[in-house]
Amino acid sequence: MKILQVYYEPQPSGQTAHVLSLSQGLVLRGHDVTVVIPAFLRAASGKYLDAGVKVVSLPMRKLLWPMRSLVALLNLLCRERYEIVHVHSQEAGAVARWLAWLGGARKVVYTPQTIDIRQSQWQRLYILLERTLARITNRIFSVNQVDANRLIAWGIPAEKVRVIPNGIDLSLFINLEPRDDACRRLCLNPDRPVIMQVGRLSPQKDPEMFIKGARCVLSGFPQAQLVWIGDGPLFMRVKSEVESSGLQDSIRLLGRIDQAYRCLSAADAVTLTSRWEGLPYSLLEAMACSKPVVATAVNGCPELVIAGQTGYLVGAGDASGWAEAILRLIADPQQAKAMGATGKRLVAEKYSLSGMLSQIEQAYINN
Repeated sequence: MKILQVYYEPQPSGQTAHVLSLSQGLVLRGHDVTVVIPAFLRAASGKYLDAGVKVVSLPMRKLLWPMRSLVALLNLLCRERYEIVHVHSQEAGAVARWLAWLGGARKVVYTPQTIDIRQSQWQRLYILLERTLARITNRIFSVNQVDANRLIAWGIPAEKVRVIPNGIDLSLFINLEPRDDACRRLCLNPDRPVIMQVGRLSPQKDPEMFIKGARCVLSGFPQAQLVWIGDGPLFMRVKSEVESSGLQDSIRLLGRIDQAYRCLSAADAVTLTSRWEGLPYSLLEAMACSKPVVATAVNGCPELVIAGQTGYLVGAGDASGWAEAILRLIADPQQAKAMGATGKRLVAEKYSLSGMLSQIEQAYINN
């Protein structure tokens, strides 16, 4: 099949990993794949090209694309006549689906990853937009069941909505370096517990909850090391707060690290403090590394985190509950290890990259 993938992301994230792994996998299965990426992510082109994926980079904004980008994408669609146009992200979905329809795409497929938005006062307008665009969309892939049910409740026909969870390449997690070596590489003390979070420092990920919870953890266990890997618009604000509190030796902001999953072996537990999510790659990767997780019970997180079995769930914004769960894991390393092993089995059974590829490929083929 001739397939076009289109996505927008302000900087590399879980969605970037999703589109890359999907495109690479489809090429290996014999498909002709082109991906349209934002111009400011042009540096990622090499990974696509090395896998045999064609790349088109266009200037994009969150919603209002430059006219030259609209014309360029429409011309590409009309010229190449793709069998499948698969649009990823809410932002790209609001623009590229219209263009795919105008360009005569045979089938338009859409994966929003998440269906919540930062400015909650605009949520009703967003729902109306999704309901309208569903009319020109053949399939909508929800990465979790909760959001699939919400889409249907919004008035989107149930026959258009299908749950296809994110999947990861489990082979990447077979030979990661030992914990103590990973700690030393990150300048962490291997003799002290390491609690790690990976993600953008953005309002969605609620770093304020992380900092509040970290203070509670340190009150109960001063030797803990709390680590955040990732960059984002709130990085400097959070860094300033940590430094003004004199906690920079215990709360470490390591910035963006390529292939951050390789750092997970240093962790004793992995957390997520998001206000909303889809089905987060950071948790999938943590569980693939046999790490127990503590996450907020939002969107698809409860489908990954089985409370008391693979980790703990807390309410969004519940910093004290988050800290209590982490302290329980620190106090009982054997239970933490057992939770990590259970999580690894769950990911292998339900969230493999090969399983995701097979489901998406089959959905492409079927009407």
